[in-house]
Amino acid sequence: KIMHANPEIAIIGICSLLLLVMLPRIQFFSSLRKIPAPLVVLMLGFFLAKFFDLTHAHTYSFSAKSYDLNEKFLVTVPQNILSAITTPDFTVLSSLAAWKWILMFCLIGSLESILSAKAIETLDPWKRKTDFNRDLLAIGIANTLAACLGGLPMISEIVRSKANIDNGARTRYANLWHGIFLLAFLTLVPNLIHQIPLAALAAMLVFTGFRLASPKEFAGVYRVGKEQLFVFCSTIIGVLSTDLLVGLFIGMFVEMLVAFRHGTGLKRLFVPKLTVDDSKPQAVTVKVEDAVVFSNWTPLRREIEQVCISQQIKMKIDFSEVKFIDHSAMSKIFEFKKELAEAEYDVAFNGMDKLQPFSSHPEAGRRAVRN
Repeated sequence: KIMHANPEIAIIGICSLLLLVMLPRIQFFSSLRKIPAPLVVLMLGFFLAKFFDLTHAHTYSFSAKSYDLNEKFLVTVPQNILSAITTPDFTVLSSLAAWKWILMFCLIGSLESILSAKAIETLDPWKRKTDFNRDLLAIGIANTLAACLGGLPMISEIVRSKANIDNGARTRYANLWHGIFLLAFLTLVPNLIHQIPLAALAAMLVFTGFRLASPKEFAGVYRVGKEQLFVFCSTIIGVLSTDLLVGLFIGMFVEMLVAFRHGTGLKRLFVPKLTVDDSKPQAVTVKVEDAVVFSNWTPLRREIEQVCISQQIKMKIDFSEVKFIDHSAMSKIFEFKKELAEAEYDVAFNGMDKLQPFSSHPEAGRRAVRN
């Protein structure tokens, strides 16, 4: 497709991408660096759209080939936002095909929102935690209302969230004002929005996406362990070659294969094996056995929390009989330890030092040492 690209549209995309890359690196004109790079890209896009006259359909020749230019290369917005509101046709709910798409949008929207929120937790400078239940409830209500107005489904979006962080946003008001300004621009100046070239927006998405999946990210995953790099790459290939939902399941399946390789049984993928010894007064020992992996961590944590919160006494969690802990579970264990310490619960995590880590990374997966 690159060989068949429209040259003038390609110029807009390439110039926008180069500007996003180079502007933060400019050492002179420090005042220029204070202007957000995406805003400069939009200004450049406006200028190039006018220069190439994208608002009027015409044809031009380049290298003995003819190319068409017209408004399809610009952002499409309704001239009157009220005219864009439509009422849904509920009669389609009698069709199985309609319920198939409802289920798909529900699953994809929910999963992508949770994954985006989880990813942003790792990028948040203050390491705040997301209330996933509230997030899903809000998305469900918003999507229902949007559908009743003829709108498209919405999700918690990683690119916009990353842009908020990059530009110094600290609270949820960043998203609120983001929506208010978008609504104001769409309502008051739709013609101005219509002048934005899609190629400029595409350059912003490519730039932000590259930063999220830069070579440094691959190197960071490799430092955690080779098996995690394999899972990481398998998920990326799955998403790019299919879609987000299928790619996610591919990554989960590969992670399960890694667990099987280290002796995890099918049952232990979902049901953790643990025993609670409360024979000693004012002390409880939770002994975990077999495997601790991403898919059984939630029920394991729930069991520990029930003992810890209900009894509020000294507790020891013993991992000495565990054969395998994957990276996701190790990351959750570190996170859980921090939460318990902040809540001033007296909980000790023992036995993990007897397991062999896959790398020197503190959150690397671990396995029992073979004799």
